[in-house]
Amino acid sequence: MIEVANLSKRFDTLTVLKDINLSVRAKEIVVLLGPSGSGKSTLLRCLNGLEEADAGSIRVGSVLLDSSMTGSAKKNAIRALRGLTGMVFQSFNLFPHLTALENVITAPVTVKNMPKPQAIELAESLLSKVGLAEKKHEYPSRLSGGQQQRVAIARALAMQPQIMLFDEPTSALDPELTGEVLLVMRQLAEEGMTMIVVTHEMKFAQEVANRVIFMSEGIIQEEGAPEHFFAQPQTERARKFLRQMAHESE
Repeated sequence: MIEVANLSKRFDTLTVLKDINLSVRAKEIVVLLGPSGSGKSTLLRCLNGLEEADAGSIRVGSVLLDSSMTGSAKKNAIRALRGLTGMVFQSFNLFPHLTALENVITAPVTVKNMPKPQAIELAESLLSKVGLAEKKHEYPSRLSGGQQQRVAIARALAMQPQIMLFDEPTSALDPELTGEVLLVMRQLAEEGMTMIVVTHEMKFAQEVANRVIFMSEGIIQEEGAPEHFFAQPQTERARKFLRQMAHESE
């Protein structure tokens, strides 16, 4: 489903991704772990075409985006990539002047030219899916953080992506609201959605991920099944990270 080859990304003199190679199978749940600044969010943003890699290539389904591409070929590849991937961010990024329902229908109507009645039907089913059917006419300011993030998930799903990318979707939420969002993500996983998740929620990683990838300093340091990674991390950097996370959760 996803094939990343020799991907590198620089910001000025700082190289944040160093020759990343990664493949993700259809319906696989991959959790990216690692300290802040390790390149996890940048990798997600490259997968969605929000950041342009300096070297390497990304293939999602039949769409190839290579760093050597230019002009219209590159623009078309980025557009196609975004059509296949839905992304949910730390900050909910909802349009404050639109209701929950209007937030969800905007992209299908404007980007996919979906007829408005069809988009409304889709949006209502998605808001119901994330447990917010009764909040469809509320504005973001009237919703809790957890509710806003669930609307953001519905909005991403409205584009009917093949892959969902989650960038620390619960980091701005308190524990109670975090549970609401993780429940929706678990449900998506059970339904077979291919997902790449950047998170510090260790319990979610242990229980839901098929594979954990540990990144540090722009490199994939190790990867494996969660039961192996959490029980016997192979690198000292991963062991230090897990000790730190355990200490923070006490």
